[in-house]
Amino acid sequence: MTNIEKLHRADMAILKEVIKICDEHGLKYYALGGTMLGAIRHKGFIPWDDDIDLGMPREDYEFFLKIAPSALSKTLKLINYKTDKDYHYYITRIQDVETKVMENRYESEGKYTHVSIDIFPLDGSPDNSLLRKLYFLRLMIHRAMMALHYKNGIDKERKRGIVEKIFLRVITLLPTDKMFNAYRQKEKIDKILKKYDMWTSVVSGNIMGAYRTVEMIPTAWYGKEAFYQFEDIKIRGIKEYDKYLHHLYGDYMQLPPVNARKIHFRIVEIHGQKIEES
Repeated sequence: MTNIEKLHRADMAILKEVIKICDEHGLKYYALGGTMLGAIRHKGFIPWDDDIDLGMPREDYEFFLKIAPSALSKTLKLINYKTDKDYHYYITRIQDVETKVMENRYESEGKYTHVSIDIFPLDGSPDNSLLRKLYFLRLMIHRAMMALHYKNGIDKERKRGIVEKIFLRVITLLPTDKMFNAYRQKEKIDKILKKYDMWTSVVSGNIMGAYRTVEMIPTAWYGKEAFYQFEDIKIRGIKEYDKYLHHLYGDYMQLPPVNARKIHFRIVEIHGQKIEES
């Protein structure tokens, strides 16, 4: 079994437990981003992808945060900015604490984290298009200030426009890690996001993901009961998946060039046993 296959197996174990908890409590979740793409194009993981993204309507998300710490098995841990002040992100992760993975961009520093899946809250937005743009702008400003506090962790290999590249080059010269309080920005983001309910908004989604406002889509696209094959299980996904995937990726059935198929993590230990590279 290759390293990526070991990583996929560990991811699946977490996913199955999260889905079990959701099913037992009647909570809705949706496969997002690359997970939704993988379900449609590969009937499972994108072969070179190494994470799982789920979104939960805000009400379900908040309830999950309350029950998961006691419902999860002892090897799994729920982590977000409220449970760990040193956690860099707004979103929630479910980690397998008995595994270790190395993130490629931190390999030289010897830093490791754990196998995990990401869970994003799904929120609404103003129905008026101008107010929606202002709402998005406000969130993006707070998100940028949060990111600037962690400027050393910004993914420098990610594809960016010329303006963004110049901006990143400039901020490396400024003490932005001391200029912005990351926790305060996360609290402001949390308060803003909770203002608009997903199901009563025309446009909703996951604005805290990698695609930012692009992931804010017509709420009607989500649907309520659409399930897709993902490895050896069925997972709930977006009903209008074709519109969603075209919106995010364009011709999503076309495989990217080999040099664009990036693996972000490498599993190095499972339950105390070192894993050789393969």
